[in-house]
Amino acid sequence: MKKLIAVLFFCVSAAFGDNMDILLDRIKKGGEQERAAELTRLNRFLSERNSAAVLLKNTKAEYERLLAYGRELSSKADANERANAELNDDLRNRSGVLNELLGVFKQSAGEFKAETDASITSAQVPDRQGAITALADMREMPDADDLERFWALYLEEMILGGRIERFNANVVDQSGEKRERAIVRLGAFGAIGDGEYLVWKNGAITASTGQPSGGVQRQARAFEKATEARSVAIDPTRGSLLELFALRPGFWERMTQGGVIGYLILTLGVFGFCLGGLRIARLQAVDKAVKRQLADMKSPRSDNPLGRVMLDTRNAETTLDMELSDLEKGQGAIKLLAAAAPLLGLLGTVVGMIGAFQTITLFGAGDPKLMAGSISLALVTTMQGLIVAVPLLFIHGFLRYRSQTIGDRLEGALK
Repeated sequence: MKKLIAVLFFCVSAAFGDNMDILLDRIKKGGEQERAAELTRLNRFLSERNSAAVLLKNTKAEYERLLAYGRELSSKADANERANAELNDDLRNRSGVLNELLGVFKQSAGEFKAETDASITSAQVPDRQGAITALADMREMPDADDLERFWALYLEEMILGGRIERFNANVVDQSGEKRERAIVRLGAFGAIGDGEYLVWKNGAITASTGQPSGGVQRQARAFEKATEARSVAIDPTRGSLLELFALRPGFWERMTQGGVIGYLILTLGVFGFCLGGLRIARLQAVDKAVKRQLADMKSPRSDNPLGRVMLDTRNAETTLDMELSDLEKGQGAIKLLAAAAPLLGLLGTVVGMIGAFQTITLFGAGDPKLMAGSISLALVTTMQGLIVAVPLLFIHGFLRYRSQTIGDRLEGALK
């Protein structure tokens, strides 16, 4: 560095000549200033190093203090955790009955909510459902006020369920229209309005799709208008039995379940009843004509069997046999139909049971609905056969009695 400065000095001296003194003076002053600046920087560096050393020392001391404090806190945390576990165990031991009470309360409140949702009393006091829902959804231990509120609601439902009350309510009819009606609530089982049985469904009072027979409805209509105590039929299932009335098949619907065999039995029955009716009417007319002839034996007439036998004196015996045979006409056919009807019913039973067993073979016995058609055929045809056969047997017996009576009267008059 010094050599470089000397070379530069030499070059400058050679270039500038007389200005060398000035240049030398400037270099000296610049060196002094540079040394002063370096001294200042050195002093500042030493001062900062000393400060950093003090800061490092203080930081280490603070770290040691915080480390010791952390160990102390960790020890206290462990101790607190053990104490907390002991307190929790003690709390669980002491609150076991209360926890059981909370579970029983929530279960009871939930069951009560489901019961009131399905109860028609909710139509009369709709505002209580919010309070019941709040009790059923509680997540904390109920206090004395909650228990008292639940008890009051439960007692209210018991009282309402035991009363028969009249009030106005909106009723949804079969067409879906809602209109206000005066109804009579039958406890918690249902209600009556305009002679119809009403049920509580989906938060609304609706007319049941199935209504009982006319006698029960007349009783309900009289009960609705009565001012004194009267008896009335109720649905203890709160509408389920009434709904079954809508699914119950009528007489003709049940008759069609017999299928082709059923129609055949009914056809034979109609033919047999018509034949029996005609023969009964015929025997009644013959009996009256014979009685008139008996009253006037001196003037035989051809409008009755007795008169015809009396007029045909040559072949009286043959004519009598023919008349007796005519009186018994149709009885054999009616007897045959009476015997064939139950046999056809038995045939339908066998066909239906075969179909039921085939269904079980294909699909198993898990779903009874799959076998309903075959079972209906098996049972309905038997019923149809008996319905046809029993009256035909009585008709046959009556015809036989009437024909024998008239025959005996003829034979007695001709002796």
